Formats: sequence, C-alpha cells, structure tokens
Amino acid sequence: MKIERATADAVRYVALNMRDRDFAEFSAVSPADTREQLAGVLARSYGGRDDVMCGYDGSGPVCIGGTLEMWPNVITLLFFATDDFPKIALPVTRFIRGLFKRYEAAGVHRIQAISLAGYDKTHQWLGALGLRPETGPMKGYGRHGEDFIQFSRLSDDVRSPRA
Repeated sequence: MKIERATADAVRYVALNMRDRDFAEFSAVSPADTREQLAGVLARSYGGRDDVMCGYDGSGPVCIGGTLEMWPNVITLLFFATDDFPKIALPVTRFIRGLFKRYEAAGVHRIQAISLAGYDKTHQWLGALGLRPETGPMKGYGRHGEDFIQFSRLSDDVRSPRA
C-alpha cells in the first residue's frame, strides 16, 4: 500500500470505479448525472492538489481522500473508494488518524464531513476516525432531495472552550 498526491488520472480511475454508494453520495451533491461526468468533475476539481491523496494497493488506485481547508483551521473531508478499499482500509485509517493529529497540532480545531443518510458503513468508519454525528438528517440537502448527516471532530480547545 502506498499513499501519494492524487493525479487527475488517479481521481478519474477511482471515480469511474467507485462503490455504488459513493456514487450515490457524490452525484447527490454534483451536477453530474453519470459516472463518466462525475469522474470528469472530480478529476478537474481534485487532481493534482496538495491536499488530495490517492491510496494504492499492488494493482492500482483504490481510494481518494482530501483534507480541504475551507476556511482557517477547519478541514472538510473528501473520500471515495473502489470496492477494493477493504484491502487497504486499515493502513489508510492509521494514516488519516496520524494526519488528523498533525493538523490538530498545527491549530486545526474542526474536521468535518457530510455523508448520505443511511450510509452506515461510512458512518462507522467516520466514527473510527473520531468524527461524531452532529446533526440528524439534513433534509433535502442533495440535489434530488437526498438527506445527509454532518459529522465532526473537534479539538480539545473547542470541546472545552475557555471563558
């Protein structure tokens, strides 16, 4: 298993082969209707960025993950994978946990993600990364009315603010 900066080609490959539930989630918040369209949107948006990585197994790209700083000290997660993700899930999870610790040491106080309501496997994995649901279903969040749930991980400073 290796992790390196995601190229547009790697993003496109993983997007074209992403898990069906990942496609449902990403297409709900994208103007794309097909896997090919979505792969193009994601490759243009995230290929070659310093904050987007690709996880590889011995045969090729398996997952794309991003830690996008949407505003100072707040990271929004991006993640999608092929059905081969279980092969590298444990080392990728360890890598991400270590990355979160480095971000928090550098001053990041919030790491957040949204996920399609009912995507229980992903919600469990977000929990393993230390994110907790902070909303119930956000009704009508997706372009066709799909519900999403917001998850977050807060630094100790935010969980216990100083008066």
